[in-house]
Amino acid sequence: MRMQTMLAHFGEETVHGAVVPPLYLNSLFTANSFDEMKSEAPYRYSRMGNPTTDMLEKKLAALDNGEAAKVFASGMAAVSTALLHFLKQGDHVICSYPIYGGTYAMLSGWMARYGVTCDFVDFRDLDNIRGVLKPNTRMLYTEGYSTMFMDVFDLRGAIAIAREHGLVSVIDNTCATPATLKPLDWGFDVVVHSLSKYLSGHSDLTGGVVVSSQDTIRKLTAIEIGVIGGALPPFDAWLATRGLRTFGLRMKQHGESALRVAALLDGHPQVERVNYPLLPGHPQHELAVSQMSGPTGLLSFELRGGEPAVRKFVDSLHWFKIGVSWGGFESLVYATAIGWQRDEVAGTEYESRVDKLVRLSIGLEDAEDLLEDVEQALAQL
Repeated sequence: MRMQTMLAHFGEETVHGAVVPPLYLNSLFTANSFDEMKSEAPYRYSRMGNPTTDMLEKKLAALDNGEAAKVFASGMAAVSTALLHFLKQGDHVICSYPIYGGTYAMLSGWMARYGVTCDFVDFRDLDNIRGVLKPNTRMLYTEGYSTMFMDVFDLRGAIAIAREHGLVSVIDNTCATPATLKPLDWGFDVVVHSLSKYLSGHSDLTGGVVVSSQDTIRKLTAIEIGVIGGALPPFDAWLATRGLRTFGLRMKQHGESALRVAALLDGHPQVERVNYPLLPGHPQHELAVSQMSGPTGLLSFELRGGEPAVRKFVDSLHWFKIGVSWGGFESLVYATAIGWQRDEVAGTEYESRVDKLVRLSIGLEDAEDLLEDVEQALAQL
């Protein structure tokens, strides 16, 4: 099956001819006898497994070309569980920057309380990775398409380093999505996503997923899900499955509209830089198109005039609502000057770019309306 056909049908058992599978809201599953309860039955308690969440997990594993998947109550629950599963006291992590804020907070501060250290380096130069390798380095963690500045890096080169040194490789693929990038095919061990964004696409649930080998997901479920929790509720899983049915179609629209918005911004006198490597002419365009099969709907740009110009632009938009998330049907705008982990990029080239950066999440509105909105907001500067 191709992607959209798989999303429409794979993993769904027909019950009474229902086109939409039932929702199993129950918290537990009973048995008919002592021996049946003692057996290795698939369902006992919904924290550990539920037919509705299982259906979603089958689709997500297939979407990423993975063996298995486990869904969580949030993207950060997925990230945290993956970190806690592989890392122990005394381990060292090499993480790319800029990285998602929650991940940065987890690796820069919280994990340090338990003896796990992390170096944040620019993966655009692979020598930066080699330069911080230590005898206790256990994990390489990154994003395939960075959250705010939309950088890409050489996936093959990074994985080669990880394999050479026996590192577990984990990638957050929320921004690029499996519609444009499948990291497991490139050799990554683990992929994490926020379900709250493109995968569900309707801004009505919070969730996350870890996709990996059957063995990793089995152990992660038995240990971390068992003792830490963080499982996705069945209703949210049902909503996510509904959203997945249109994932491929939505991503085409997001990407096509984003390319048009990026082209409008590119070369505009008020715009200093467009951060969208899928745009021809971008310094990373050749690398981006060699790794990503199509455009995504997330881009950023930097305005001349710094924070005052950013404030004026953001407040002049009509269809783009100000919000911290992205990937839904609605167009959103956010500026790092509003709030962002500045300490992550202190002393780097990114530091001077924070106050002038605007991120756009291109929704499913008519592209012409979005273009007119961006154009009129730029005209206010």
